[in-house]
Amino acid sequence: MRKTSQSSKRYFACDFETTVFEGQDYTEVWSAASVELHTEDVRVDHSIDDMFNYFFLLARDNDIVLYFHNLKFDGSFIIPYLISKRKMKQAFTPDGKAKPVKYMRSSTFNYIISDMGQWYLITIKYGKHTIQIRDSLKLMPMSLKAIGKGYNTKHQKLDMEYTGFRYAGCNITPEELEYIRNDVLVLKEALEIMFAEGHNRLTIGSCCMGEYKSTVDKLEWDRRFPDVYKMELDDVLKQATGNQNVGEYIHESYRGGWCYLVRGKECKVYKQGVTCDVNSLYPSMMHSESGNIYPVGVPNFWIGDYIPDEALQPDRYYFIRVKTRFYIKEGYLPFIQIKRSMLYKSNEMLETSDVYNDKYCHRQLTNEDGEIIDTRVTLTMTMTDWILFNEHYDLVDCEILSGCWFFAEKGIFDDYINKYREIKTHSKGAKRTIAKLFLNNLYGKMATSPDSSHKLADIDEDIILHFTQIKEMDKRAGYIPIGSAITSYARNFTIRAAQKNYHGKDKRGFIYADTDSIHCDLAPDDVVGIKIHPTDFCAWKMESTWDKAWFVRQKTYIEHIIENDREPCEPYYDIKCAGMPDVCKQRVLKAFNGEEIEDKKDDEVIPTKMEEFHVGIKVWGKLKPKRISGGVVLQEEYYTMKGNNYAFGME
Repeated sequence: MRKTSQSSKRYFACDFETTVFEGQDYTEVWSAASVELHTEDVRVDHSIDDMFNYFFLLARDNDIVLYFHNLKFDGSFIIPYLISKRKMKQAFTPDGKAKPVKYMRSSTFNYIISDMGQWYLITIKYGKHTIQIRDSLKLMPMSLKAIGKGYNTKHQKLDMEYTGFRYAGCNITPEELEYIRNDVLVLKEALEIMFAEGHNRLTIGSCCMGEYKSTVDKLEWDRRFPDVYKMELDDVLKQATGNQNVGEYIHESYRGGWCYLVRGKECKVYKQGVTCDVNSLYPSMMHSESGNIYPVGVPNFWIGDYIPDEALQPDRYYFIRVKTRFYIKEGYLPFIQIKRSMLYKSNEMLETSDVYNDKYCHRQLTNEDGEIIDTRVTLTMTMTDWILFNEHYDLVDCEILSGCWFFAEKGIFDDYINKYREIKTHSKGAKRTIAKLFLNNLYGKMATSPDSSHKLADIDEDIILHFTQIKEMDKRAGYIPIGSAITSYARNFTIRAAQKNYHGKDKRGFIYADTDSIHCDLAPDDVVGIKIHPTDFCAWKMESTWDKAWFVRQKTYIEHIIENDREPCEPYYDIKCAGMPDVCKQRVLKAFNGEEIEDKKDDEVIPTKMEEFHVGIKVWGKLKPKRISGGVVLQEEYYTMKGNNYAFGME
């Protein structure tokens, strides 16, 4: 066993194997594996109790840090165990806040579980030391199989049959033991690589932000990125905008990527086409090579139906709130969504603000008293979206309500991005994988809100885990003006590329886009208006060429690939279907290839060709988590494609 000083932390990679058998109403850990970093001494315990007996023994002299890959699953066994078996109390204040470690009593624990069900951390106080349980999936957001390949670890993830009658203390076969050992060794090696690079924060986003902050002087940081959620609006602005602070106002302009299937092009066979992907979309938009400028510092507000000259200067970036009706121009693609409204579908790219009701389109609505309701919509936009909005839509009865402008700067991310672009370009294996993570995960931290709402856990008499939600707004937020601007620039980049290749609903050209990709039934040389290059920023890679494709709705399509990066390849089907697990996709591929599906269910509806891939297919193999006594069990069920064949929206 590796010797450590009394004050040092000891780090371990861990994994549970849990019981899965037909008809079960309880579950338990039958294998609990752990390996300390910088060793290969894998310890395999036969129960969760044996594992924690070992770690509580170590915690007499050291702080212990345990990494599980997907703590949401493994933690669902740990918390019931701590409450029911260890009789530990939870260390939260009466209003539901986790107590700092120094105020925790021995044999108590707390945790961080977001209101969206994201598990980050479990902290156990034991004597003077702690056992901290972290989610390595938040640090390396990919499967263990992908980690093994991306980090080029010596060990690689194996496959094992999960179903079968097992129990705590049962015999573990040599084949099972090899699988169990490999899982934790893959994770251990990847963690060692991350730590050696200095990346040991809780999430990859916080690692990126920490790295970026190290490149900026503190005074410059405070000048550029003040906390806009703590900037209260004055009474006049509060009354005019309905917002309490600057962050709230600007957050209403924040939207995700553009994911759109042209209406009328769904469920049709397309022949000869290409899929183009942007090289590092978000880093490209953040880099000065894009020409983009970014808001910094404190905003200047205005109220009224105008845009002040100060906001229109070359070194300014503004946000605007308008009230208007809008109608898509002939030959243009829609990109506007309206969220949180009973009048519109939240995922619909709207061609008009007029409301569809009883199969008719209404410009005006009346309430029960016969009063006319103004159906103009209120939208808050970045200046990037506002310019594009005017290009794509005719605006009617448009009124500017308010806005704010910032001084803007170019190149504020260049040092950070250049470092990781250089590593990505000239490295392979782990270094390249880490560089990709650091290029792609900084922008999201800029858009984090102060919402720190979380869940508190408890178990019932059957040892089944339950949660209650606590509302909180005290998290250190990101700088939302930049977070919103980044995503707006990225949307703009993809939409403009799609528009240049869109020739109408009944003509060849643009079909579908998903954030950083466009799909067109064009020959590679017929794609226009975009720079094609395999690696350059602000350029597109000719990702694949296909001879047949079928688009059902957003994030649901099939392409038969014949070239990758303009190089011929062994033809294969690329299936994209949101919510469909890989095991189900493999069953569909077997059916496409005419292979026999050994365990096909009687009521399974598996498509045998592209044209049958639509609403109504029913494929066995989806794993659905269910909380039962002791933890969580993943139960097999059908993946069923429900809803309409045509759907479209924004992430």
